[in-house]
Amino acid sequence: MNKISVIGPSKYIGRHFKTIENQLGASFFYFEKYQPNKIIEENPDLVIVPDEHWCELGNIVATCKKHGILTLQLMDGILEWRRTWDYESNGHRVDGVLNPINQPAFANKIACLGYKDYRILESWGNRGKCEIVGMPRLKYIENIRHDFSHLKVKKGKILVCTAKTPAFTKEQEIITIESLKNLRDFFRERNDIEIIWRLSGDLSKKLNIQNTLTDLNGHEIHEIIQEVDAVITTPSTTLLEAMVLKSPVALLDYHNTPHYFESAWVISSQNHISNVVEELINPPIVKLDYQEFLLNEQLFQHEDATGRLIKLIEGMIQNKNNRKNLPDSILDNSYAPMLQIKSDIGTYYSELSWLEKMDKRQLELQLSAAHGTIEILEDKLINIERRFNSIPFYTFLKKIKNRIPFL
Repeated sequence: MNKISVIGPSKYIGRHFKTIENQLGASFFYFEKYQPNKIIEENPDLVIVPDEHWCELGNIVATCKKHGILTLQLMDGILEWRRTWDYESNGHRVDGVLNPINQPAFANKIACLGYKDYRILESWGNRGKCEIVGMPRLKYIENIRHDFSHLKVKKGKILVCTAKTPAFTKEQEIITIESLKNLRDFFRERNDIEIIWRLSGDLSKKLNIQNTLTDLNGHEIHEIIQEVDAVITTPSTTLLEAMVLKSPVALLDYHNTPHYFESAWVISSQNHISNVVEELINPPIVKLDYQEFLLNEQLFQHEDATGRLIKLIEGMIQNKNNRKNLPDSILDNSYAPMLQIKSDIGTYYSELSWLEKMDKRQLELQLSAAHGTIEILEDKLINIERRFNSIPFYTFLKKIKNRIPFL
């Protein structure tokens, strides 16, 4: 029986692996602490890590590769600019020495969430390492809602939440708190909207507001999202969770950095709050459709993510004797179905709503009549132009007019 070692906190292990142990037919060994020697002693066929950013995890991956053990990086969240590039304070890395994140990755393979991070990670020197899997832990919410029809029933509630680590430096913390204070003060003037705050760390104390955060495993927030009209979040996986549950979602980000994962709505200054909130309550269909497009780009949902993860793991183990020349693609990563927008044109342009009320035959007849009318008008225009040109001095006066702007 194959052996698989997984390194990571208990919530990471529970989210991704407890449900697939029986399906894989392998022995799993879980390590929550930095124990490279014990991992090597187990002599696993594959080692799975959530990250390589911390030097300990990077060293585990490097040690495994030195001993001829295959490694897979299965990320538990989205790529974030600040965590990649702005992870320092006063010129020093936060909380000790860190590795440049995935530039390139040490692991033999990286399980990506979707096309977006697949392309980003490949651009960092990981060509042939990236595989599009999706996010197995979101499979339980992928079929709860299939459209935005639930938005017709207003609940009068908005969820405001932060990532588990909303700031990586003191400077970032100040900016993040400022953005949350602006939201708090805005909603205090709105008696028609109830805010559910789900803030990490001690942010609720610093803002003097009641916090509802009791669970960091994900189940609680899925239930809350279904009970609100919209979501406002700092850059976090909640962005994707809200999109999957067909809830309008805005990114709260005053840091003025690029977004590896995007949203249809962004609050990047206090001046944006009022307009964005109004649109979240009554979202334009064109932005809801764009949110669907972004979800299609950022989270692979066209096949079961758990099944793809199992296929990737099995494919890697089958090639363990050829680990230096693993296939560039164990999964089909070229599969990129086009998202077909379902909204009618009259939904976007109300002045063209009459188009939807006519059947195909009527439109064909009207189009034929329009073409005929255009031809008649073109002939009339040619005849009028000829008559004008026959008038004495018309051409001469026309040239003078074109040379004098104010005439």
